[in-house]
Amino acid sequence: MLILNKFTYLLSLLLLLLATACLPGGAIIDDEEEDKEKGPLEFTDGIYVVNQGLTQNTDQFGTLTFVERGEDGRSIREVFRTNNPTQELGNLTRSMHVHNGFGYIVSTNANRIDVIRMEDFLHLGSILGLEKPRFFLPVDSDIAWVSQWGADGTQGSIAVVDLTTFNVLRTIPVRPGPEEMVIQNGNVFVANSGGFLLDSIVTKIDIESEEILKEIEVGLQPQSIEIDANRSIWVLTRGFLSFNESKDGRLVQISNDQVTREFTLEQGAGNLTINNSGDRLYYTMRGAVFSHPITQSSASIAPFIDFPYLTVAVDPRTDHIIGADARNFQVTGRIVIHSAAGEELEEHTVGIVPIGFWFQ
Repeated sequence: MLILNKFTYLLSLLLLLLATACLPGGAIIDDEEEDKEKGPLEFTDGIYVVNQGLTQNTDQFGTLTFVERGEDGRSIREVFRTNNPTQELGNLTRSMHVHNGFGYIVSTNANRIDVIRMEDFLHLGSILGLEKPRFFLPVDSDIAWVSQWGADGTQGSIAVVDLTTFNVLRTIPVRPGPEEMVIQNGNVFVANSGGFLLDSIVTKIDIESEEILKEIEVGLQPQSIEIDANRSIWVLTRGFLSFNESKDGRLVQISNDQVTREFTLEQGAGNLTINNSGDRLYYTMRGAVFSHPITQSSASIAPFIDFPYLTVAVDPRTDHIIGADARNFQVTGRIVIHSAAGEELEEHTVGIVPIGFWFQ
């Protein structure tokens, strides 16, 4: 009888632990026990982490993690599935954008964008008819542009999407491998990486006419693009590495459609981001994070944060620097939050291969 009572007690304890660790739909709160004094976890003040998931199999899905701001902020994994238990995000979930109260989650290999209502995170439908979509950029209240690589990864275009009907209206052909985009003075600037090929062009497109106005040479594999406090455009190129050839990366400033400054970086530099005042850039290179004030006359030599994050971003509310650590790309990753001075503040467990952020 004593043995049976011990077994019953241990079984009950195990079930209790499982119940407190998981939420309906498979979401996981990382705290062992939710702090009841804080009340229910809200989704209005925090960081959404886009986890692309395992990519080698098409039946592997991306996930979203939500991290509360604050020193004792909680984090919750599988936040999409929690509110949509019969839905999955697509394979290779790449980016997220919130516009007019709706979230748009881009999955490259699934060729779709899932649309959610942010107030309750319910899935409203999907934008289909895309070909390897990458990034989403609203150009007015009802229209967004989506960069996409094309079915074979070499035929780049911008899909013009009606956000009221979830339909692709038309496409604008661009160079191979369009990636991040920014808007300046009624024009969209697109960084074209080459996709499964190589490219070195930033394309300038008029939003109203959808005509290509200019192609600006910046260096091999431009992927990330930002606008600084002076309204100059900055582009980071990764360069190129093969068995017998290596090309350096570049950090390039564009003003009035011309390259006005450029800095040579090592091959593989990437993930350009900028602080809230628009006067300091950050990027990853050589297994570390580097800082570049926009007035600086040479590239930084010493790392700002000496850790090999997969990608970095800056929280627009706090100016904290967020690093995504994919670990071995097979297990749950983590994000690490640093102060604007680079000091490590906290970390949170997230999904497999954290690759992007949206700050709510």
